[in-house]
Amino acid sequence: MIMIQTRRTDEKFLALFSVSHPFSEHLTKREDDQLRDKYDHNAFFYQGQPSEQEVRRALAYQKARGDGFLKLEGYAPLEKDFGLEREETLTMVLPNEADPSAWKSAPNVTVGLPDPAQLEQNELRYYGPLYGEDFTVRNLCRLRQKLTYHGAYLDGKLAGSCYTYSYGGFTCMDGLLVDSEFRCRYVATTLLKAMALQARREGNTLYLHADPEDTPKDLYARMGFETVDRVYEYLCTDLSRLSLGEEQKPSYTEHDGSSI
Repeated sequence: MIMIQTRRTDEKFLALFSVSHPFSEHLTKREDDQLRDKYDHNAFFYQGQPSEQEVRRALAYQKARGDGFLKLEGYAPLEKDFGLEREETLTMVLPNEADPSAWKSAPNVTVGLPDPAQLEQNELRYYGPLYGEDFTVRNLCRLRQKLTYHGAYLDGKLAGSCYTYSYGGFTCMDGLLVDSEFRCRYVATTLLKAMALQARREGNTLYLHADPEDTPKDLYARMGFETVDRVYEYLCTDLSRLSLGEEQKPSYTEHDGSSI
């Protein structure tokens, strides 16, 4: 199934940055010691339904590391969210029968390697107010060490960018960003078209991740992308807000790596 293949590619992608180890019956812990404050690099992946006891142990583990957040990710919704804020991400695949060569693009937009300084400035303008300038610079540096970035130039300026990662016949495109100065000038579709055609030349299937509550997913759908999977993400950055009952003694033996 395509869903299984995209999950494998995503797992390989995360393995570029994080080391994973079994934590408990339903939880696996990711850890990125070079970027400790990036949530998805330091999340707990869950399979099945983790118990309150497991979430409590995960919380204690985060506190012992000095990490002031807790994030759980999985491929099915939690029956109990424990006070964590829920978000979802769609996995959208471009099927082989879609024809990216027919997509409208801007002839005056050129695609190539982005200038590092311009790329950093664009990321700071967009992500700096959201996550802080220090984190934005460190995160970009970490990503550029491992991934291939692509830039779209218009009027001599870096108008948009994205990065790609390929594994097992699939290419994931992510981090699509268009400078507000160049919106509505087909910069995003030109980048998408270039990435889709490149993936086809390499014999790969292109896919991306999208927010189900945001409008880009509608653009992707019109271009032929199909939703094949969902990732459920539960995050808390104020640990005092978690809804956990009284601590109980473990009723089973944790897997290796679960003890604090």
